[in-house]
Amino acid sequence: MRTRVREVAAPTGQLLERAGELARIESALARAREGHGTFVVIEGPAGIGKTALLGALRTGAANGGMRVLRSRGTELERDFAFGVVRQLFEPPLAEASELERADLLQAAAGKAAGILGLPGAATAGGSPSLGVDPSFAILHGLYWLCANLAATGPLCVVVDDAHWADAPSLRYLSFLLTRLEELNVALVLATRPCETEADAGLLASVLTDPSADVIRLPPLTKAAVGQLVESRLAEVPDPVFVEACLRATGGTPFLMRVLMDALREGGVAPTAEAARHVERIGARTVGRSIRLRLRRLPEHAGRLARALAVLERSDLLQAARLAGLDEAKAAEAAELLVTAGILESGRPLTFIHPIVRSGIYVELSSVERGQGHRRAARLLAEHPGAYERVAEHLLASEPAGDPWVVERLVEAASRAGKQGAPESEAVFLRRVLVEPPSPGERSALLLDLGMAEASAGLPGWSEHLQEAVDAAPDAIAAADAAMVLGLALSRAQRSVEAVEVLDRAASSLDFHRSDFALLLKAAAVFPAMNDPATASSLSFRRQTLLERALGDPAAPRELMAAAAFVSVLANDPAEVGADLATLAADGTPSGDCRPWFWFAAWFSQMTFSLLWAERYAQVRPLLDASIAQARLTGDSSRLAMGLANRGWLALRRGDLTAAEGDARTALAATKLPAPPMYRVLNSALLIKTLVEQGELDAAEQVLAPLDPETKRGSLIAAVLRFGRGRLRVAQGRIAEGLEDFLAVGVVLTRAQVTCPSYLPWRSEAALAHLALGDHESAGRLAEEELELARAFGAPRALGVAKRAAGVVAGGDRGASLLREAIDAFERGDARLERARALADLGAMLRRRNRRTEAESSSAKHSTSLIVPAPSASPNRPRSSSAPPARARAGRCSRGSTP
Repeated sequence: MRTRVREVAAPTGQLLERAGELARIESALARAREGHGTFVVIEGPAGIGKTALLGALRTGAANGGMRVLRSRGTELERDFAFGVVRQLFEPPLAEASELERADLLQAAAGKAAGILGLPGAATAGGSPSLGVDPSFAILHGLYWLCANLAATGPLCVVVDDAHWADAPSLRYLSFLLTRLEELNVALVLATRPCETEADAGLLASVLTDPSADVIRLPPLTKAAVGQLVESRLAEVPDPVFVEACLRATGGTPFLMRVLMDALREGGVAPTAEAARHVERIGARTVGRSIRLRLRRLPEHAGRLARALAVLERSDLLQAARLAGLDEAKAAEAAELLVTAGILESGRPLTFIHPIVRSGIYVELSSVERGQGHRRAARLLAEHPGAYERVAEHLLASEPAGDPWVVERLVEAASRAGKQGAPESEAVFLRRVLVEPPSPGERSALLLDLGMAEASAGLPGWSEHLQEAVDAAPDAIAAADAAMVLGLALSRAQRSVEAVEVLDRAASSLDFHRSDFALLLKAAAVFPAMNDPATASSLSFRRQTLLERALGDPAAPRELMAAAAFVSVLANDPAEVGADLATLAADGTPSGDCRPWFWFAAWFSQMTFSLLWAERYAQVRPLLDASIAQARLTGDSSRLAMGLANRGWLALRRGDLTAAEGDARTALAATKLPAPPMYRVLNSALLIKTLVEQGELDAAEQVLAPLDPETKRGSLIAAVLRFGRGRLRVAQGRIAEGLEDFLAVGVVLTRAQVTCPSYLPWRSEAALAHLALGDHESAGRLAEEELELARAFGAPRALGVAKRAAGVVAGGDRGASLLREAIDAFERGDARLERARALADLGAMLRRRNRRTEAESSSAKHSTSLIVPAPSASPNRPRSSSAPPARARAGRCSRGSTP
């Protein structure tokens, strides 16, 4: 098998000194054919031979029985959402029979194909809800489309010029890589080295994936240059001449071919005396060499080449119209350009190399380029479905205050947003604003731009959202934009700014809009808890919010959810917060809001309140329904949030397999455009789940990239730091764990969060103090938490506090508290915690020589210690199934699960 690629490559005469690279490629193809997905990156500068190597690879893969999917990034289309993906999947779908296409587009694959408008897919029903981000549905569905294709036979997926790939396509490739090993797919990317481009970070994350076999193509050696000179000039070259060629081209194969063509046309022989001609000709740029070649051709060939340089690639008719040629004349020009080595043969019309296109394009004046792109956009707009290509040309045109341009770009932005491509949406909207639009449209467009940038994590989103507030036509529109800005700032952990924006908007509204003003104030409560500079106003904010919520059962659900949230965290009796959360769940929205921001805020507050109040039976169906809806609509933010909450619920109930599965799925979703806070929250969940399973090294690996987040001092960061404390204690680094628990306590105390059901830091710190021999501090903290847990009244929280207090107290009182903790955990559906308490009680009784009583207690409660058998996590590759859920009593005694 391994010789297959070499045999195909040798006759081309282009792949000199690439035998080692070809062997590595064939090895990767062989592994993929055997069912082990592989990832190969071919990296090198322009002209080094990446495309030629891919050509040999594609032929070898096809000869080896693999189906080849191919695409190529282009400079003009890099903002065309999922442009590279469409090139990969449109041909196999278009070529499939109706029955084959139905198999390929089952379930999730059909959903994604419908959103993207791929051949044969049913159009997605209706428009996505305002603000819903369908990224996850698209990436998940595209994965299954690839898997369905691979199920029919091994695949070779080839992407050339990946440095020009659009961001959504790169995100798909990143998503695919996490699951590639389980597919019989070889993924091969060719790219230039990463540069300081907008998507360099995303491209780098793909190229540096641990699974990548990176092949860096070196320049040709002097020996290979000599071979190439001899083959092109039909004469054995003088070593001085070869050295001159090597200096002139740096050993780049493409530049060598251009140089050889120029020397051959000039009748230069490869002698030592002629070496000076190499220096002179080699000093020309490729563009100058191509221009000279064009000058020798008829005028209509040059016109077609310049038109195609604007279009980048095109069918003959479009290029002819842009060049002002009839179709017959254009066909003749195309043949001349192919013969001259400027265009590839076949259709669509394509330059032989991006360097050639660039060489012609840069010779056009800025006016010629701008006018050419605007004319191209008008021509393409005559064809249905060419929205993105029209927009790409408009991006390259000069602003002219043209309403038609505004309309087309806004349309393209809207389509990009609905397709889960906020980066592309932002690019189009930025260009709209410099066209410019009418003054009346500006605020709404700025608001959309800011939301797209915030979704994609792009800089400038807060400035654009603030501009939307400032440019709003009236106070209500300004307050609506301020709500979006405030919530976005809060999600970005910029708490002080969020509070200022929301408070300022609330104070700007008159008494006729008092309900909306109260919603703005409710939205400010969470960020106010996150920063010391705003914590002083918490008591007043809390009181105002609770008074309104308790006094008006018909208040909007957003207000009820915020009231439930602050009630629970303030350690009001659990039933108070639970009742408010129930009203939020049953309530109605405040109006036509923006779900991308609003839903996440109120729903997470409502479900977390129910979780901390231990209303598990009530919250589980809400989370299941929300996750199902997120999968249906493809809303990645909603999915990440729902999985996070459900994962915490599973962890509290001792279902470690489910907790790990939800955490890993959520982390995959948060690689999409979604707030970083979800990544922190879900990583903390995964760390704690792994600690419970004894997978301490794996937990450390999850923690490592996020460790700096533990110093942020926010409520979200406190969850991560608490998880790190648990990990340190499990590692035997008790003092470090204690430091983390006490630091969490400082954050929560400052934020006036006293509820032990949120993070039982006092109990954990008490056990750490005890292990370090500080009985006084251990006793004080354990008693404080016990008092708070009794006031809150939820059984699991009470069990955690009683267990810690019992271990610290020891003796008869300690044994009594541990028995009470066991009963509380039984009522609170907390199996792991119950196992810990039982183990602690048995150990305490044995230390007091009451072995019979210890054995009796163990036997009495043993039937309640059964933990569901683990199953393979659906979010790990086949070769790395989820570790077993080990809830052994000896290990469980280390700590509690928040």
